[in-house]
Amino acid sequence: MGELSKKIGEHGERVVLKFVEKLGWTSPSDGESLICNKSLKHQRTKDTPRTTHGIDLFYSYKSQLEDFTVNNLLISVKYTSNPYPTPPNSKFKQHLKDIAETVECFARSDLRNETNKEYESFGIRRSSDTGVLFWLSSDRESEQDIVSKVSSVILDKELEFSNIQIIDNARASFIYNSISSVERIFSESDIKFHYAFSSSNYTDQNISKFGSVLPVEYLTSPILPMRIIDQNNDKQKFCISSIESYNESAMKRLLNFASDISQDFSNEFVFLFTKYDEEQNGASVKKCIRTLGEKSSNIKVFVHSSVNDFRGLINE
Repeated sequence: MGELSKKIGEHGERVVLKFVEKLGWTSPSDGESLICNKSLKHQRTKDTPRTTHGIDLFYSYKSQLEDFTVNNLLISVKYTSNPYPTPPNSKFKQHLKDIAETVECFARSDLRNETNKEYESFGIRRSSDTGVLFWLSSDRESEQDIVSKVSSVILDKELEFSNIQIIDNARASFIYNSISSVERIFSESDIKFHYAFSSSNYTDQNISKFGSVLPVEYLTSPILPMRIIDQNNDKQKFCISSIESYNESAMKRLLNFASDISQDFSNEFVFLFTKYDEEQNGASVKKCIRTLGEKSSNIKVFVHSSVNDFRGLINE
């Protein structure tokens, strides 16, 4: 049983490694170990103080959404061949506690200090430490959206962390399908992630408007904004992939959003929904475009369905 568990764990880490590379998180370090600074608080067995925390994958990058900030990502992989447990609360709290304690000790670690120093030449003034928990199952028949099932779980008050992102099967599939579908449909174009501008990232002159690294903040967003750049003439299309199935309300909302923020670089919009059928929904799309009034004559709209499966990454 122990050997089987080890193989399943290694399989999961390979899947997640390929997944994060698709996000532009290239060459993350693996097998990092931290000294535990709260050995009694973090002990797993009574009277056995904890000495270390393991990090499955570690990745850092200069934030494009916050001025002068480096993002340090501590990635934990929990992968099982079994269905998600019913109910999932107990196992979820166990996984969350493990990564939260790792993030807590990372704040005082040599790894954090060394990583932050590497970015000093970029004018970095602060760092943001985020735990990323991949809780995935290879069982295709089990409940896939497990995060919604644990959203009301009461967490241990002693846990200390600023931000943890939870990625379950449903979320991993949405992100993977979004990127893979755009790459397939626009195979002769470069695909970049669009970086939103706000009051948090307008003074850093080295911040880009788009790039190959997915911001960690986008992991749990209901939409994924991308730019599709023609390799021959650099012409851009603005793409938004939605976690929703196609409906008129969502289409109108995304049309207005796209037309408002893309005026300076594109009038061609691509929308992806988890379910979309041209025969059934095509007339509805045209109706939504007409609601833009005069703007509708100056834009081009393409709508597609996103389909695929992140589990296939193990075979790539």
